[in-house]
Amino acid sequence: MTDKHRKLEMLSTPTYYFKISHFHTNQADLDDNQKRWLVVGICLHSVISPALRRYVVSILTVLYNELTLKLNIDTQTYPAHSKQYQPTNAYLNYEAVNNNKAMYIYQKAKYDYTIKSVVDLSKLFLQTHMTHFTDFDDTRDSSAVLGLIVNIDKFPSVVKYENIRNPWAHGDFTEWDAVKYSDSFQLMEKLVKDLSLSSTDEHQIIGEMKKWEINGQHFLSGTTLGLELVHDIHQHTQVLAEYTTLVANESDQNSIRINHVLENFDILLNKLTQKEKDMKTGLVEINKVTLLQYMERLSYLEFATWICDLQHMHNNECAEIKQVYFIAIC
Repeated sequence: MTDKHRKLEMLSTPTYYFKISHFHTNQADLDDNQKRWLVVGICLHSVISPALRRYVVSILTVLYNELTLKLNIDTQTYPAHSKQYQPTNAYLNYEAVNNNKAMYIYQKAKYDYTIKSVVDLSKLFLQTHMTHFTDFDDTRDSSAVLGLIVNIDKFPSVVKYENIRNPWAHGDFTEWDAVKYSDSFQLMEKLVKDLSLSSTDEHQIIGEMKKWEINGQHFLSGTTLGLELVHDIHQHTQVLAEYTTLVANESDQNSIRINHVLENFDILLNKLTQKEKDMKTGLVEINKVTLLQYMERLSYLEFATWICDLQHMHNNECAEIKQVYFIAIC
């Protein structure tokens, strides 16, 4: 064995063996049930809600045209306005439209009862604190969409009862064990299939769900959590927290508890991201002297290429490690 190969063998011992794209961390301060709850919430908000929004728009458009033609909801006035949606006996909430509650509080005789759009029609079927949206976009989550599905008879009954969002919104973390986690993803997959979407949309949505289910298992393991996964969870946690704050009722203890947990997750994930960055920096500093000694007999390019081969790195990772070692010898 040559002197060069002996030195390479020394470098391959555990002291120097690493993979730059992953790190180990202690997540004992996170409750597993809360982790499962968080991942399901992310999937509901980021995957299921967009699918449901696309599903309800076409049905609501037909309903709006029907009610405009039959009941003149676009020109109705007090007190002859429609007060209930007869097929489901759902009371219509006019506080939520035309800025009525903000302008007149409970002086209902002064409300503007005209319904000029499909978006305003949808608000009639929801609680006021759930109507902070102006379009069928990211500002409307699964709770609002599922509220429409329950209160409007145009949706198939099979879709109405597959409601995973309510248990999540209750924020009872004690029930989110491994069985609940698995069952939730099965229910979400069945819901997507029952929406009768195009095969392309269905395949794409279920694929996203599977990704989150698998990522959730990595998150639960608390061992090898890649920076990309941490960043992804961090981003979605922030979005989920912002939305929950937006729609929360100030007296709703569930919302308060959920926001508190999401804030804790956000703080922790910030720490994990910083830890990854620190480890990269620390690795260079700790090994700098040793690396310089070995690099006296190895060219920079030879050494960096060997490290890449040892770690089975992809091209982008290899480029990064070469840059790190170039900095180390400067």
